[in-house]
Amino acid sequence: MKTERPPQKIAGRRSAEEGQSAEEGQSAGEGQSAGGGPRRMGRPRKKPQRSALAPREQILEVAGRLFAERGVVEVSMLEIAETAGLRQSSLYYWFRRKELIVAEILQQVNRLPLSYAERLEASGEAADVQLWRFVRFDVQTVCGFPLEITEVHRFSERDPAAFATYWAERRALTEAVAAMVGRGVGEGTFRAVDAYLCALTVLAQDESVQNWYRPEGAGRVHPLAASDGAALGYRPEQIAELVADQTVGGLLALPSRLAALRQMASGEEGC
Repeated sequence: MKTERPPQKIAGRRSAEEGQSAEEGQSAGEGQSAGGGPRRMGRPRKKPQRSALAPREQILEVAGRLFAERGVVEVSMLEIAETAGLRQSSLYYWFRRKELIVAEILQQVNRLPLSYAERLEASGEAADVQLWRFVRFDVQTVCGFPLEITEVHRFSERDPAAFATYWAERRALTEAVAAMVGRGVGEGTFRAVDAYLCALTVLAQDESVQNWYRPEGAGRVHPLAASDGAALGYRPEQIAELVADQTVGGLLALPSRLAALRQMASGEEGC
């Protein structure tokens, strides 16, 4: 189931280097630089630093956890700042809007599968083997993703510009999957299908596991899973392999090939 741009400088703000120095725990007071001159002091944290992460990464980590627990819409910038131990003004130094935080976290849902698809293409293996491995990888990625993708897609309508990179990478991912399908059709292992339409459907099906599955330890349990105890017992690997079987098995010109294909694809990867 699927590059970072530093925030632009805002007039009146300190440079990124000074901002990071401030967030790493310098507090106002007396002091001298190594050269003996007065040391420039940064703005202190609201709370003591409790993370080894740099401020920007800590913001993303904290925000991702809060979004997973309660949903994107319910979490405020003030809450993100307070949970990260930052003043709200310091949070705005790194991310001026919540949409920018969400967009940055969301990138991995495209980048990881896209990078994997590129490795598969370079492997030179048969298209059906590549697609089976891709779907398995993509579903496992989605199973571990803390944000609900459909919720984020709706949220992205608030600020299309902030999510432009995400949607561009999403198109690139769709094209990569379509290329796999097209190769399979050309090789005669897949039925004749519209490759791009198939790719759109494959990615949507991969993401559909979020309709009931949540990562282990997530703050929110989907209502379907909460009402069906059996749903909570499945592991991401089981889910991913089943979806891969369904996806590729439905495309095979010779469905009887699935068992042998699955055995090949489950073995050591050639990429």
